[in-house]
Amino acid sequence: MSETIFCYCCRVHHPKDQMRPFTTKHGVRWRCVRSIEAAKRARAERDAFGQQQSENNREDSRRTAERTPMMHLDRDPRS
Repeated sequence: MSETIFCYCCRVHHPKDQMRPFTTKHGVRWRCVRSIEAAKRARAERDAFGQQQSENNREDSRRTAERTPMMHLDRDPRS
C-alpha cells in the first residue's frame, strides 16, 4: 500500500507521488499535482475547476453530516 498525504486544496488524501509541497502565506502545505496544474490554466478553466472542487467538498460535508447523527444514536445518553 502506498503512503498518502492530505491535500489542503482537494481535502482528500492522494498517493505521495502525486503530491508537492506548496508554499502559502500560512507556511508549506501539501497540494496535489492535479490542483497545481489546474491553477496554471486559463481563468475560465480555473474557475470551472474551483467550482467543481467546491461542489465535491460540499457533497463530502453533506455525507459526513448525514452520518454524524447516526453515530450519536449508538451512544447511551446517560453515559
